[in-house]
Amino acid sequence: MPKLLSLLACLACAEAAPMPAIDDGAPVDVELVLAVDISQSMDEGEFALQRAGYVEALRHPDFINAVRSGQSGRVALAYFEWAGVVRDDGVIAWQIIDGADSANAFADKIAGRPFRSFRGTSISGALGFGAGLLEKNGFSAPRRVIDISGDGPNNAGLPVAVTRDAALAKGMIING
Repeated sequence: MPKLLSLLACLACAEAAPMPAIDDGAPVDVELVLAVDISQSMDEGEFALQRAGYVEALRHPDFINAVRSGQSGRVALAYFEWAGVVRDDGVIAWQIIDGADSANAFADKIAGRPFRSFRGTSISGALGFGAGLLEKNGFSAPRRVIDISGDGPNNAGLPVAVTRDAALAKGMIING
């Protein structure tokens, strides 16, 4: 049974659509994936608050200073929205954040997205997709992080523990 769960976890991670890396092997301090819940359990007010929090955080001088204070002075950032599944049009591709201009440009992309929601809550699917993005991005960082937001139990896809454990085994950090 443990071998089957490991295989399922690998398959879940493999579902992530490839996204082009900006620089093959480009050194960054952190590879960060923002995984954002857009399931129907989120009402429009919660969704607006969640989105505003991401946009405000990216624009905040403390964030910019933290990015610039790292060894390479830059991070790689990707964003995707999830519910029961992750749709291709819900993904903002990898971007290097190295100062206020690039952080504001990424924040603008998030702020400009339409409000929408879909059925289901697959935390495991979101973790698997995020892990796939980290595995296939072409950057080089000492820290790889999936920051996942959500407000409901996993009700679609694999058990959360399977994909969580697979990501942790690869040295990924999960904030949620």
